[in-house]
Amino acid sequence: MNLLDIKNPKFLKKMKIKDLENLAFDIRKFLVEKVSVTGGHLSSNLGVVDLTIAIHKVFSSPKDKIIFDVSHQAYTHKILTGRASGFDSLRQLDGLSGFQKKNESIYDSYEAGHSSTSLSAALGMAIARDKLKKDYNVIAVIGDGSIGNGLAYEALNHIGDTKTRLIIILNDNEMSISKNVGGVHNGLDKIRSAWKYNNAKDKTKNIINRIPFLGPRISAGITNVKASIKKLYLKEGFIFEELGLQYYGPINGHDYKEMLTYLNIAKKEKGPVIIHVITEKGKGYKYAEEDKIGSWHGIGPFDIETGKLKAKSDGRLSWSEVISNHLMNLTEENKKIMVITPAMAGGSKLLKYKEKYKNNFIDVGMAEEHALVMANGMAQDGLIPFVSIYSTFLQRGYDEVLHDIARMNSHVIIGIDRAGIVGEDGETHQGVFDLTFLLPIPNMIIATPKDSIEAGNLLYTATITEKPFAIRYSRDKMKYINKQTYKKIQIGSWEMIEKGKDSIIITYGYLLENAKQIREDLKEKIDLGIVNARFQKPIDKSMFNDILDNYKNIYVYEEMMYINSLGSYLVNYANEYGYKGNIKVFAIRDEFVLQGKKSEVLKKLELDPESIENKIIKK
Repeated sequence: MNLLDIKNPKFLKKMKIKDLENLAFDIRKFLVEKVSVTGGHLSSNLGVVDLTIAIHKVFSSPKDKIIFDVSHQAYTHKILTGRASGFDSLRQLDGLSGFQKKNESIYDSYEAGHSSTSLSAALGMAIARDKLKKDYNVIAVIGDGSIGNGLAYEALNHIGDTKTRLIIILNDNEMSISKNVGGVHNGLDKIRSAWKYNNAKDKTKNIINRIPFLGPRISAGITNVKASIKKLYLKEGFIFEELGLQYYGPINGHDYKEMLTYLNIAKKEKGPVIIHVITEKGKGYKYAEEDKIGSWHGIGPFDIETGKLKAKSDGRLSWSEVISNHLMNLTEENKKIMVITPAMAGGSKLLKYKEKYKNNFIDVGMAEEHALVMANGMAQDGLIPFVSIYSTFLQRGYDEVLHDIARMNSHVIIGIDRAGIVGEDGETHQGVFDLTFLLPIPNMIIATPKDSIEAGNLLYTATITEKPFAIRYSRDKMKYINKQTYKKIQIGSWEMIEKGKDSIIITYGYLLENAKQIREDLKEKIDLGIVNARFQKPIDKSMFNDILDNYKNIYVYEEMMYINSLGSYLVNYANEYGYKGNIKVFAIRDEFVLQGKKSEVLKKLELDPESIENKIIKK
């Protein structure tokens, strides 16, 4: 069928299994074609095509509420709810979001970009339904990586206690972005590999498939048979049933007969149910199917035939890889360094580090809070932990940074990856809050390097400075200098790049390149100085006092929220100092930053070089 003709999922109700299989083929082909042009989350979406079709066939959205955990795997959901025509603009400025968005469709009942929120949200909706005496189903689709997060544990504990009617679908593909780790993953792995159980289950399934009509009594009988088989071959009860949930599974997430059977059974349950579904991440596209390290989780534009990225390498490395290379160099000299990641070994380019220093590397799974407190414990007993964590995910560990690491003044290094505007993933992933929530915390040292050399020196400085030390770096690429003799940088020191006359711009990180362009473009009108404020805390009071004494116009330029930014701090400092000149801050105003290419987003926020030049000229 023509996917562009789909308006809503009602047509699925009349489709036979063969039709559903053909539809799944068409959707996978469509997704590969579209994502090869726009980039996006491919593997996770290919894996849940059949599951999503089955859910929409059994349930009636938008009356029934379907919540996709993280929601980056909701592309098939978007197609089935009439949004196929928008895929040419996927993740582009003012285009189709890569996640569920309430303002995009009535079929999107919730919004998420971080993992493990679906169960809590689903319980809240189920409680509201019951309280308001309404009648609809609430379905939460959560991955086996996400369900290992502490927030999911909290929700599961409460769901089992409330006994509220709620359906949880555990999408188990053994991977989140990279391969999953942890006790829950290992427990599920035992179920997957329990061949006696699976053989018995398959025999039961074959019998079920021969029955033309499943009445209530037969359904109850199937439930009892399933329970008996599970108790015979697995540990009785398993963790989910111990928590008070009715457990079904594992079932084949690409077998429509099996999925439809158990989704319909779950629909009739009066309490909370969890259906354990096995899917294959990347199904239908061989390069994604063969990926075991997460390369095809989030992908840029690529050639469908070869699987190769269309963007040609220019020899530059990502900031993530540069930091990882420096960590390998420093660990060679200091084996007390420990690198910790919350399920982002691939994204943060730590796989080489993991291979080279496996005894110095720990992946804790999707557990940012645990990663930070564990690092604090390591620091208390003499190790030097480096926690590599995306800016957007560090938000989840704010209390641990404040309450544990900073309050105890511990020697923990936090590598804040993807700091600043990240682009196409949109408002849930923009790294524009980390500085604003870290700046008020006592004992914190915060720095943003401008290039590879400065990054190495700051990282070395962090390893020999026994205080909480955050190093921020963006998603951009740069030239990496491999051979480097590391030097300590004085804590809090800034760097005068261009002295200028009367007017000066203070900035940090990659925005220094923009500042140099601004200086060049305005050279006929203004002799603009440039300062590399590589430390955002503590600031270089000596240099800033000199700037306040000698410059009439001071501009602070940053891709960070204005409220509580470095600029707002410097404005307050200048006022207390008695500065009589003009000081302005160019930062992000009080709004969420939407999706789009980074250059487009900066322009929309009026933070691109041309916009800054116009503001400086106008004063």
